[in-house]
Amino acid sequence: MDHNVVDLKGQPHNSPPVSDFWFAQVDLRLGRIETMITRLEWQIWLIVCSCFGLLVFEIVKALSGRTL
Repeated sequence: MDHNVVDLKGQPHNSPPVSDFWFAQVDLRLGRIETMITRLEWQIWLIVCSCFGLLVFEIVKALSGRTL
């Protein structure tokens, strides 16, 4: 009676390394961080442009000598 359960002479089974799952998680988190930074950048540009617009109105008001 042969006690071999699995024939070991076949092709070796190549399983993906465990680090692939870890790298996928890191890529996912980095993608989320990049998305948050992009949104923060747009919000900062919106605030800067709004302040610049208000500054232009104040300069026009000061130069014209009347209220807007």
